[in-house]
Amino acid sequence: MAYDDKFFSELTRSVGLQIYASAPARVAKVYGYKADIKPLFKVKKKDGSLVEHALVLGAHILKHVGTVNVGDVVHVNFTDRALDNLRNNQTFDPGFTRIHSMNDAVIVGVYQV
Repeated sequence: MAYDDKFFSELTRSVGLQIYASAPARVAKVYGYKADIKPLFKVKKKDGSLVEHALVLGAHILKHVGTVNVGDVVHVNFTDRALDNLRNNQTFDPGFTRIHSMNDAVIVGVYQV
């Protein structure tokens, strides 16, 4: 493989690892229609060591999911844009430039494990 092919392959992988789409997580706290969650995937640092993600605060729980309890393993999607300004059924300006961030988590289901 030519050097430029290797460079672009590694660049693509590096960028891809920073884009969050979905993941399993453990529920740490539930309050109303939101929950604090702990993503279960670990992150590999440059030195090769594995570390856990920090808690994600205020993940939205979709209505169809039903009851979510502390300790449940849930499946979480991360939205394309920021959810901070979501208030009702009206269109809104996301107000932030972040995309595919863990801060914009939505619980879409509960695993039966």
